[in-house]
Amino acid sequence: MAAQGQLLTLGAGLFAAGALLAVADFTLSQRTLKRTEQGQVTRRHTEAIGQLGSDKLDVRIGGIYALECVARDSARHHPAVMEVLTAFIREHSHEPWPPDSGGREPERSTRPDVQAALTVVGRRDAKRDIQPMNLTGTDLTRADLHGANFTRADLGGADLTGADLHGADLTGANLGRADLTGADLGGADLTRARLFFARLFCARLIDARLIRADLGGADLTGANLHGADLTGANLGRADLTGADLMDARWPEHAAVPGAWKVDTGTGRLAAGAAAGGSTAHT
Repeated sequence: MAAQGQLLTLGAGLFAAGALLAVADFTLSQRTLKRTEQGQVTRRHTEAIGQLGSDKLDVRIGGIYALECVARDSARHHPAVMEVLTAFIREHSHEPWPPDSGGREPERSTRPDVQAALTVVGRRDAKRDIQPMNLTGTDLTRADLHGANFTRADLGGADLTGADLHGADLTGANLGRADLTGADLGGADLTRARLFFARLFCARLIDARLIRADLGGADLTGANLHGADLTGANLGRADLTGADLMDARWPEHAAVPGAWKVDTGTGRLAAGAAAGGSTAHT
């Protein structure tokens, strides 16, 4: 019986050792696989960046979407990919499109590869960001940014004339001194956005959320703010001449433009006896 017990103990020990070896082998295999995958992602990242320097438009666009795949597959590579794409946008957004053909100058539009980069940045996983998107001073005239996620993005001084920002998330974004003439910001979230001295001439801000936004010194001449929520917004020295403020939720302590009145029950504006615009001051 003693010998049988010793054999059982030995067998159990051998089984345990075998199990430990199997676990160690599995762990080593997993580590090797992870290193291989990381190496593959790094290679894809490098190759995609190389494509951005191509003189062929379709190759550059292919590189941009390849970088998007890298950012989705690797949280570690995400910040670097976004740095590359925003740098690409800053560098190339001012280049004319379509190219000058020597004839009548065509209407300015966004370069297709720049638009592709904007699309990728606008639908990124923002939870992986380590810093705001830097798009300062870019020319995004008539860019399609519909529903884009530009949370905390720095768009200071950017030209967004005629841009489609309908439903975009611009929470906490910097749009100071940006040109948003004729831009569509309907339903956009501009909560805590900085729009000081921004040009919003004839911009569409229907049902936009401008809660605690800084609109100090902004030019809102002729802007459509129908139904916009301006709760807590700073409107000091903002020019609202000719602006449509119907049903806009007005900041509690801001002076009401002379042609409008506040409904005490809802806190929203309605046209007064002489509808028209005026400059609002807080």
